[in-house]
Amino acid sequence: MKNPFLEFSVAMVTPFTYDGKLNLDGIPPLIDYYKKNNVPSLLISGSTGEQHSMTIEERITLFHKVKEAAKNEVLLYGGVAAVQTKDAISLAIAAKEAGLNGIMLGFPPYLRINQEEAFHYVAKVCSHTSLPIMLYNNPPRTGFNLNIETLFRLVKQFPQIIALKEAGDRATVKEVKEKLGSTFIVLTGSDQTILEDTELGFNGISSVLGNVFPNEIHEIVKQIKSGKINVAKELLSKLSSYMKTITEIGALRAIKYILDKQNVSAGICREPISTLNKEEQIIIDGFLK
Repeated sequence: MKNPFLEFSVAMVTPFTYDGKLNLDGIPPLIDYYKKNNVPSLLISGSTGEQHSMTIEERITLFHKVKEAAKNEVLLYGGVAAVQTKDAISLAIAAKEAGLNGIMLGFPPYLRINQEEAFHYVAKVCSHTSLPIMLYNNPPRTGFNLNIETLFRLVKQFPQIIALKEAGDRATVKEVKEKLGSTFIVLTGSDQTILEDTELGFNGISSVLGNVFPNEIHEIVKQIKSGKINVAKELLSKLSSYMKTITEIGALRAIKYILDKQNVSAGICREPISTLNKEEQIIIDGFLK
């Protein structure tokens, strides 16, 4: 199976109106923004896309609308994760029907399932789709950590699992790569630690801050891949203070404010995530200038 999970992708935001509704009219201009900035692949409805604030029906609609806007010009991965396995299955089926290139399969939030429950959750989703799968291990958000032994069992039984996004124990990546080989892709989601993660064996990034620094972070990845680590380090250092500010303010709410300032209709986040206050706006406006 050809691996569609690239070394650089952006975890896209989801456009909402100011009264909290899914803004379908905002999707085409948002996708045009990513295209104009040469983003090669997008993750639809991940954490950055506020997946768990949406109904299953909204997320399915989003899959189709993004595909319609992107056509075949951008690789698309559907974020699949749900409290109930049946809902994750519905999302996986919908991703295939929408014509997406793969899915990122995350684990249920809040439940703190055990390893066997995680195995069967993944197995049931795999049995309902032929799409390539990237598992997403994100203990800070889910309360569950995928053991590498469970990962190895899953990959052995389900060959369509060809990638991992790791937001847990980064030190395990070396062993994962040694066991599963160079064709198995491991991605980070942390823009600020991309150089350290590369040294640990990560292949690339599913980027959050790529929403506002798409060309810059893509170039950093290219320099890393070409072995020009010092160049990559210099490029990253130029962004580091901005990255830190955005993260401290709250990445998602700051990203949507920045996009709005660039006339990209991302709208606002769904409550309880708030909009930026005046002081925070002044800080962001300062470095945008």
